[in-house]
Amino acid sequence: MGRRVVYIRPQGGYLPLTTAWIAATGESDTTILNALNTFEQGLIDNSLTGKFNAIYPFVGGDSTKHSFNFINTLTFQLAFFGGWEHSATGALPVFGSYANTGLTPSTTLSLNDAHLSVYTRTNTNAGVDIGSSVTGPTRHCYLAARIAGNYIGNINQATNSLVANANSQGWFTTSRTGVTTLTGYKNGTSILASVDVSTARPTQPIWLAARNLDGVVDNGSVRQQAFASIGSGLTAGEVSTLYTLIQAMQTSLSRNV
Repeated sequence: MGRRVVYIRPQGGYLPLTTAWIAATGESDTTILNALNTFEQGLIDNSLTGKFNAIYPFVGGDSTKHSFNFINTLTFQLAFFGGWEHSATGALPVFGSYANTGLTPSTTLSLNDAHLSVYTRTNTNAGVDIGSSVTGPTRHCYLAARIAGNYIGNINQATNSLVANANSQGWFTTSRTGVTTLTGYKNGTSILASVDVSTARPTQPIWLAARNLDGVVDNGSVRQQAFASIGSGLTAGEVSTLYTLIQAMQTSLSRNV
């Protein structure tokens, strides 16, 4: 059996990812820093840190602090385009705005082992929250908490996987763990089980608050985001654990839904 790795936080100090984020942002608010550090400890305790290419916790209240990738502040920093309102509760896009992650599925994500997630604080019935698509041939990798009454969750496929959803507030996750194994979750609970086949990975970078469709804004969203992530596929147990960690962080920041 492998040994569990436990990081001991030095007195007055923080864990490695939180420390790097502090160095990048200059943040000094201890409520924020303690929330991030507790979240990081939860990732470590549950062997989840390696599941992510990018995490955007949207803390600190301005565009610079919101832009950094918590997993690695040197990679996949967000570039915001259009109108955004940055505040303590997250990042709120104006319709038609987007944030470019710089992360392209075809070069970074695995075909049958990938996830997208977003925590939204707004209930609307339109817009894509995270992802990209290309045509000729069609390849989708995007998540929409609610469009026309449906949650849509696609990972590297030509079809749309969807299920009815009446409210777009909360943490939504789409995870592919096999060629015909795609699962969608809301607040840690499965709401979609799809056998739609993976075909290929989009060659356009993933955007937030809109779908990057062949390099053009498509289905813009006006939902406020308080967390987003991209990475490897997640099991049902991992999603449940992550929801507990993410919701605890949102609650400690007084912005949970």
